[in-house]
Amino acid sequence: MTYSTGSSPNSLNAVDVNDDGKLDIIVVNYGSNNTGVLLNRGNGTFSAQTTYSTGAGPVEVAAADVNGDGKPDIIVANSVSNNVGVLLNIGNGTFSAQTTYSVGLWPGSVVAADVNGAVVAADVNGDGKPDIIVANFDSNNVGVLLNIGNSTFLTQTTYLTDSGPAGMTAADVNGDGKPDIIVPNLNSNNVGVLLNIGNGTFAAQKTYSSGSGPYSVAAADINGDDKCDIIVANLNSNNVGVLLNIGNGTFVAEATYSTDSSPAYVVAADVNGDGKPDIIVANSGSNNIGVFLNYC
Repeated sequence: MTYSTGSSPNSLNAVDVNDDGKLDIIVVNYGSNNTGVLLNRGNGTFSAQTTYSTGAGPVEVAAADVNGDGKPDIIVANSVSNNVGVLLNIGNGTFSAQTTYSVGLWPGSVVAADVNGAVVAADVNGDGKPDIIVANFDSNNVGVLLNIGNSTFLTQTTYLTDSGPAGMTAADVNGDGKPDIIVPNLNSNNVGVLLNIGNGTFAAQKTYSSGSGPYSVAAADINGDDKCDIIVANLNSNNVGVLLNIGNGTFVAEATYSTDSSPAYVVAADVNGDGKPDIIVANSGSNNIGVFLNYC
């Protein structure tokens, strides 16, 4: 079953936006400069999308309760406008007009995390409010926008990456309860790890070699040692790499697994119910999805 979107849908998220206990769909339509919300009717079908204007070239969407009212809001990276937009959830499955915050050049990836404390739905400084982390592809940095508590965010603080930071994630890699930043540097063929210092700031990145064209990363405990490992999709090498965490926020060299053509996006999830995270990769050049079962 298919549902119409705007032009060039580029990223999506599944979250219950209207508090009815059912997962709804949020999609960003790159070519239409909007985001669409498709409400779950409860029988496995969805309503037609309701659209909300974004900036130019929306490429990725995240969802988090940014104002503490218990409802998930929308955060979108507008790559051509060089900003992120925040659309507040009004409470009945509808959203306000976006408020924008300037970031670097071509923001291509956005996550919401609490940078100061526990890795919950995205709080980087432990104050219980989700902050925004954005990868600025053409500026070669990541920006952190701290949530100041009244539905607004501070101006971004930037941290240098290597060339072409792409589809990043946030996860606690050194076991201190604070989300760190993991970013694939597409043009430098490496993955950068920026450790969370604990006051909403981050250390300089430490890099680890990857395959050619690392485009997306995921984080999961692959080998069951209670430490967060890194999985990277290497777009130009036609493989995924797994970098095992050796326990202090550092990683061994990647082990690679062949994919089909141009793996562009990777996630980790337990697809067969054995309690171990498996790897799911979208092969953009082969128009298929590959699944690697975890035998660790």
